[in-house]
Amino acid sequence: MLSLSFAALALFVAVKADSWGPAYSLGPTSSAIIEASTTFTPGTPPTDAEDSLFLWIGISNSTSGLIQAGVDQLADNNAYCGASSDQWCAMASYFGVVDGATTQLNGDMVPVDGDQAIGIHYKLADDNLTWNQTVTLNGTVISTLQSYDGPLLNGGFGTGTECQSECTGSTSVQTYTDTTIVLQSADADFSSTLSKGTGVVASDMVTTDGGKTWTIASITIPAMV
Repeated sequence: MLSLSFAALALFVAVKADSWGPAYSLGPTSSAIIEASTTFTPGTPPTDAEDSLFLWIGISNSTSGLIQAGVDQLADNNAYCGASSDQWCAMASYFGVVDGATTQLNGDMVPVDGDQAIGIHYKLADDNLTWNQTVTLNGTVISTLQSYDGPLLNGGFGTGTECQSECTGSTSVQTYTDTTIVLQSADADFSSTLSKGTGVVASDMVTTDGGKTWTIASITIPAMV
């Protein structure tokens, strides 16, 4: 998937993209994001696939890469990951500078159905440098990836519906449930940075520890129009 870096509130600054669907966006935090998790159900992919449609949920800041596990649909998903025409390719993914070059890194790519719930977990390791991405399906790990951005100072968190080249956009609803975001230190005002695109519906953000850990029961992203 091709992707972008976070910027304040809008979350993303354009590098090269044709169109974007509605998004749920948070940030920047006055602290740093050190962990995030969610359960993602992508919905039915378009029946007339064209290159390329990417659905992801990501975390980053203005100086780091973008941690962005999710699903892709290309015109030939069978060649891409062995998926059928009515499936997605799910994976852990990262977009950023690696060894001096801007690079897209992907973990293993696995076919998934649109109604399958995909677990996504991002966590900063004890070395305070390494990010571990873990993608699961029915409790089984299907894709992992590491990147090296450290704590995401003043970071943001949000969804992406990214339509590249001849893509016609998503055609069904995406859902994110049981989302948790963990900050390095409490930011009681983090929820005030929320921005929602047209048609996006979400539960209230909840914290029980003064703003260090935030939960969102559900986020619903509509199809692109």
